[in-house]
Amino acid sequence: MIILGLILVLLAVAAGILLFEGTSQLTDGVDIDVLGGSISLPPLALLLTGAAVITVFWLGWVLLRMGIKRSARKRREAKEEAELAEQRRLEDERRMQEEFAQRERQLAEERRQHEQEAAALRRQSEEQHLSTEEARRRAEIAEEQAAEAAQSQRTQQMPQVPQQAPQPPRGPGNVDGPGNADGPRAPRG
Repeated sequence: MIILGLILVLLAVAAGILLFEGTSQLTDGVDIDVLGGSISLPPLALLLTGAAVITVFWLGWVLLRMGIKRSARKRREAKEEAELAEQRRLEDERRMQEEFAQRERQLAEERRQHEQEAAALRRQSEEQHLSTEEARRRAEIAEEQAAEAAQSQRTQQMPQVPQQAPQPPRGPGNVDGPGNADGPRAPRG
């Protein structure tokens, strides 16, 4: 491509030199009607004006093609960027969903562990309550046994006194008692 372009440029320069040399000897002017007026130009000026017009045309054509290519490239890049942005958005959304699911799993696991710990603490509390009640019951039994043992020990240490029949109290209302020989008194009333 580069070699072909270089060959065409060299051919165009050679043709321009030949035309310049060929028209430099012509002296007759060329009349051109432009916008209702007439312009007389020597052939060399006409040749240079034509070359300038063609150069401007090709320059415009090249700029037009470059602009079209650039806008097509920008559209293509924008489309690719939009696709990449959509891919990134989808990846971010998927990643966020995965993170959300992972956090939910972690929360569920923490909740499960918390429930297990709470259940273990309740069981431990119940066990402690039961063992406390059992210890209290045993302490009461031991106290009763200690009290019974102390009572039996006291009764063993006391001397045995023969028991007599209980005697009625002696007093004014007693028949057998002194000072009341005539019998029981009648109630006053």
